[in-house]
Amino acid sequence: MKKLYLYLFLDICVFGNDISFEYLKHSAHENSHRLKLRSIDTTIEEARLDSIYSTLYPQLSFGYNGEYNHNLDTTAEGVSVGGTVINSTISNKDSISLKMNYELYHFGTTLKQIEMSKNEIAAKKLEACNEETKLHKELLDHYATAQKSQSEYRYKSQMHTLRQELYTLKQRLYTAGKESRISVGDEAIRLIDLERDIERARMSYDENLIALSKLSHIDLNLKETQLLPLNTNPEEIRIGSFEESSQAHQYQEKILQKNNEISMNERSQLPVISLYYNYYFYGSDKHNAYDAFSNMKPNSWNTGLSVQWNLFEGFKYNHESARLHYERDRLYEEYALAKREFDANTQTKQQRLQRLAILTKNETEALNETRSKMKMTQRLREQGEADAVSEVSVKLENLERELTLQTESIQHAYEAESLKLQHRGVEECRFK
Repeated sequence: MKKLYLYLFLDICVFGNDISFEYLKHSAHENSHRLKLRSIDTTIEEARLDSIYSTLYPQLSFGYNGEYNHNLDTTAEGVSVGGTVINSTISNKDSISLKMNYELYHFGTTLKQIEMSKNEIAAKKLEACNEETKLHKELLDHYATAQKSQSEYRYKSQMHTLRQELYTLKQRLYTAGKESRISVGDEAIRLIDLERDIERARMSYDENLIALSKLSHIDLNLKETQLLPLNTNPEEIRIGSFEESSQAHQYQEKILQKNNEISMNERSQLPVISLYYNYYFYGSDKHNAYDAFSNMKPNSWNTGLSVQWNLFEGFKYNHESARLHYERDRLYEEYALAKREFDANTQTKQQRLQRLAILTKNETEALNETRSKMKMTQRLREQGEADAVSEVSVKLENLERELTLQTESIQHAYEAESLKLQHRGVEECRFK
């Protein structure tokens, strides 16, 4: 049922060659190699946690040893010195051993390793969430820039037609002696500048559309694709604190992980208490190795407690402890810096939205006045009280104001969507 709703949603987002920002985001979610790499990183850490859990269980090992001895001193018997056995008169010896070792107590060092691993998994998921937000921002930057370029191309193409008409009119007036050569030359320069602007707008649009294709993994048609408006309402954006952001949560997990690492380093200086158990099979024969193996039988077993305490390691602990504390101090500074940048960006975007709203309102009023002026000029033109040059000039002014208003509207929607992405909560991330 969820997939059905998703397909219906995508159908709403895409009409033929009309592409929405939401559709591009969804496609990027499903296909982005960057997000897949982050997901794999999380899976790797989860596998590492399973490996750490295995240290809570006893360690059981099996050993076999087959040996041939040649005694140079035939009068001597075998002598054991510590763990070394000096050759006896028995030539072929075989042994099998079963060994078990279980760490009974190490002051919670293993549990701290587990906590650190869990912190790392949480940090990796939050890192993936931040990567997802970063991908959205890249898409948004290219999307808004492409929208502006597309709008500029469309309006300036219309303006080019009017400029061409105005240039032709002024040439005629110059021939009739009613327009100066300088005025005609200025109009020609404006026409050339407009052609340059149109070409630059087209180039910018193509470049940003190619970037959108790469990020979203959708082959967008450079000539036919139309980008739908963002339509983000600033009033509906929830402005949260830095502490609620995925970036802050990631730093918090890293700090917790570093605290656990410091605690584990301190506990590693305490004794390790272990339980061990060994069971031995032994067989020997003076003449034949096969008979030595066949004669193998239970020989002995032992069990005991082992205590190991590293009293001095060449000041390794002191240096390691200092390094870990410095690394934690660095994380605190990074957290404080990220918070200041987050708050400053929020304030800047909010002020920019307010100013853009005022500019859009003023530009709308100016456009309405220009449209009234254009209608009046058209009526005067029909009555013979205004010339063709004035009529075309007013039409050009109207298109310029429409382009300015369109650009400011796109920028306003971009700033609103950017603010929304910045305050995207952890619960909105796909990686949880």
